[in-house]
Amino acid sequence: MTLNKTYLLYIIGLLVVALAAAVPAVSWLSPLTYTAIFPFAAIWLWKSEGRSLCDLGYRFNQGWLYKLAMGLVFGLIIPIFFQVIQMIGGWITLSKRVDPIDGIVPYLVVLLLKMILIVGIEEFVFRGFFLQTLSRKVGIRLAAVLSSLLWGLGHLTSMVNSELIPVLIFMGMTTFLLWGITLSLCYLRAGKSLWLPYGLHLGINLSFSLVGWPFIIQPKASQWWIGNPAWSPESGMIGVIVWLSFAVVMYWLTGNSRISKFTQS
Repeated sequence: MTLNKTYLLYIIGLLVVALAAAVPAVSWLSPLTYTAIFPFAAIWLWKSEGRSLCDLGYRFNQGWLYKLAMGLVFGLIIPIFFQVIQMIGGWITLSKRVDPIDGIVPYLVVLLLKMILIVGIEEFVFRGFFLQTLSRKVGIRLAAVLSSLLWGLGHLTSMVNSELIPVLIFMGMTTFLLWGITLSLCYLRAGKSLWLPYGLHLGINLSFSLVGWPFIIQPKASQWWIGNPAWSPESGMIGVIVWLSFAVVMYWLTGNSRISKFTQS
């Protein structure tokens, strides 16, 4: 019964995204669904089976802080990796920002608190609830794809509102799909713990948000390659290539045997 309700919740998410993307006046439906309806519905469905919320992956057991720290460190490094690649390729230039940024401290505090909350909810819902629940019926591999697809579609409305052309939106959705699969593999690699993907996700979001603080980024290549400035590098081919590489590496690190033996406890 819970699985059927999970499918229904999944379909509702798809319909909400489609409606929000097609009708700008109701674009608020998408963030409302992803940040409020999904979390409460996930908690209700999970608890209705008599399960502990800790089983979704946020356990404060031995090693949780290490997993969080490892994810956070690599997450902070990855955006720097992106920028270095683009600079070496001559696709962007960085110039030091000389004009002062007013209110930087309040901005950083708000950014940190917002990211801690949003990333926590997203990992709890998509790598915790949807990945585990869907895997009961379709297996862990397809569940990783389906949960990542739904997570990626949560960014569709913002991309449409940013007036990205269809090809950039398609590459953006592909990038988020690969990113979601990578985070799912991190979850499995960490022994069904959300702390590793949470740290990685949080670090990436923070690092990308802060990269424009000390530097002004000037694009020198086509948007199809490096992405639209509002969604760079996610909406460009370089984002697809790099995240595909990370997904392959994480698959190798996780190991086929660990993935095959995944069971729902």
